[in-house]
Amino acid sequence: MPRPRPLGEFAAIAQLQAIFDGHRTRPRASQPSASRSAARSPVELGIGDDAAVLKPNSRFVWTVDTSVEHVHFERHWLSLRDIGWRSFHAAASDVCAMAGAPTAALSSVIFPRDFSARELNELARGQRDAARALGCSIIGGNLARGAELSVTTTVIGAAARPILRSGAKLGDELWLCGELGLAAAGLRLLQRGSTARTAAARRALAAFRRPRVELAAGLSLQRRAHALIDVSDGLCGDAAHLAQASGVRVVLSTPLVEAALSPALRALAPELGVPALELALYGGEDYALLAAGPRRARPKGARVIGYIAAGEGVWLSATPPTSGRGASAGPPPVRARTGFEHALGAGGRSARPVRR
Repeated sequence: MPRPRPLGEFAAIAQLQAIFDGHRTRPRASQPSASRSAARSPVELGIGDDAAVLKPNSRFVWTVDTSVEHVHFERHWLSLRDIGWRSFHAAASDVCAMAGAPTAALSSVIFPRDFSARELNELARGQRDAARALGCSIIGGNLARGAELSVTTTVIGAAARPILRSGAKLGDELWLCGELGLAAAGLRLLQRGSTARTAAARRALAAFRRPRVELAAGLSLQRRAHALIDVSDGLCGDAAHLAQASGVRVVLSTPLVEAALSPALRALAPELGVPALELALYGGEDYALLAAGPRRARPKGARVIGYIAAGEGVWLSATPPTSGRGASAGPPPVRARTGFEHALGAGGRSARPVRR
C-alpha cells in the first residue's frame, strides 16, 4: 500500500475551506426553529483571510474546550468523524449552558506526524456535521503538528439574556433537561472492549461517541431559570459548581433522579456492575442541563430532581421534596461526593474519570 503523502499546510487549509463551506454553515432543516431564529449568523467573513469578521447582532457568550488523545478519548474507541463531532459538541454545550445559541466557531487541530490528508478530511467532516446540526459556522482555526491528536474548539454564541450558574434562589426547584449516565456507561463498555450487541449498548456508545447538546432546552429556559449549568463533570460535580457560585445548598432527590433515568441505562447497569444511580450522579460528559428556577416557571419537558436550600454543597435526599417546596419528612440528606474530573498530566493517559 502506498504511504500517505505528508499533509501540507496550504493544501490542508484549502481542504478545510471546502469542507466548512468557506463562509458559513447552514443549519439542517431538522434543527429546532427556536435555535434558527436565535442564531442568525453574525459572520461576515469566514475562512480564507488572515482573520474572520463578525458583526454582532446580540450579546456574545464565548467559550473554548480542548479534547486530547489519551485524556478525553482513545483513537481505537472512535472514528475520526466521531472525534470531530464530540469535540465540537463538548465546546458548544458551554454556550447552551448560558441559554445561548452557537453561531460561529474556530478549530485548532494538533495532529501527529503520520496524520494524512484523508484523516484530516474525516475529522473535519465530523466537525462540520456537528456545526450544521446546531446552525453554527466554522470560520477559521489553526493547524500544527505534535505528539498526539488534540482538537481545541472555540465557540461564540448569541444570548439575549445569558443565564449564569450564580443565580439560584432559596426554594427554587432543580430541573433536569436531557439524560444522565449513558455516556459514562458507554465509556465503560469501550474500556471493557464490549461490542454493541443490544439496543441499550448502542445507545450508550452513541451517547459517548456522538453526544448531543441541549440547545432547544437551553433556549426554552430564558426568562424562566435563575441559574443554569451543563452536566459535563457528572450531576453531583456540576451541582457543586452551581451551589458554590450561588452560595446555596443543592439537594438532589435520589428517587426523582432514578425516575428520570433512561430504560437503556437501567438495562446496562447490571451488566456493567455499577448501579444506574451511580452512573447518573458521578459519570461525566452527558451534556444535559441542570437549572434552578421557580415552580411556576418550569418549562415543559424539564424534570424536577431536587431543590435549593440554605447552606452549601451537594446533598442527597432519599425522599422527594414536598410539592416542590423543599424538604419533606424522612431521613436527613447525606453529603454527596463531587464526581467526574478530566485527568491532567501523566495521570490522564488512561482516559479514565478521576473521583474527587
